Amino acid sequence: MMGIETNLQLLKERVQAVIDSTAGHVSFVIDDGNGQRLGKDADVTKKAASLIKIPIMMAAFKQVEAGRLNLSDRYSIDTRKIVSGAGVIQFMESDTCFTLGELLTLMIIVSDNTATNQVIDIIGWNVVDDFCREQGLTNTKLERKMMDFKAAEAGLENRTSAHEMVECLKLLYVEDAERAVFSDKSRQKMLRILGGQQLLDKLPFYMDLESVGIANKTGELPGVEHDCGIVTYKGKKLFVAVLIDELVDNSIGKRAIQEIGKVVEEYLKGTISFC
Repeated sequence: MMGIETNLQLLKERVQAVIDSTAGHVSFVIDDGNGQRLGKDADVTKKAASLIKIPIMMAAFKQVEAGRLNLSDRYSIDTRKIVSGAGVIQFMESDTCFTLGELLTLMIIVSDNTATNQVIDIIGWNVVDDFCREQGLTNTKLERKMMDFKAAEAGLENRTSAHEMVECLKLLYVEDAERAVFSDKSRQKMLRILGGQQLLDKLPFYMDLESVGIANKTGELPGVEHDCGIVTYKGKKLFVAVLIDELVDNSIGKRAIQEIGKVVEEYLKGTISFC
């Protein structure tokens, strides 16, 4: 059995091999939460795509904890605010109502854009900005709603970095009362939502999901492919974020993230080798 340092070096080499063969710019962080960390261009700011939905979810849960909102509060969707792209609300009856908890769940597990925009309206733009600032997420910014092409053309764009996505995910495992950002109840609910992810075509693609757990959120735009998540195996965990842009062909970025996910699983299981 190879030692931890040997395995870590193999992980670094295997991930670098994927990066070297990828026609795009790759930023990544792999962090065990206990001081072992690999990364490349981790603080480079990129278009967030749907990764921005993680800090939106977290900002909403802070409002719930403060008593300003309740996950059981119900909201109707104005048909004029239904947008296309990812999600299911656009295909439902126009008079359907959703609880805040349901909107947050849809926003994450099927990346529903209409649900996301509704959540932004409910909690307010400033709440997301305040959450990011309070957590030191200086590269993470919400500047436009989902599918707002006019705003995008005007230069407004949601942004983040691999480092800050991992820092967001790590908040869900801070249990010490003096340092914890969220209550245990909120942390468990958010982990459950992320763990219900239905878009499994990137980091989890090659993983044996009967033995390995993953709670993740994907993002994509033309020329952009992202995924970030928490991968667990027999009490061990890794926080992973892979952000790829400058892609001519999105399928190249998707395949690279799939390969990195496979390597992460092998590292956790102690079966990693150089090949």
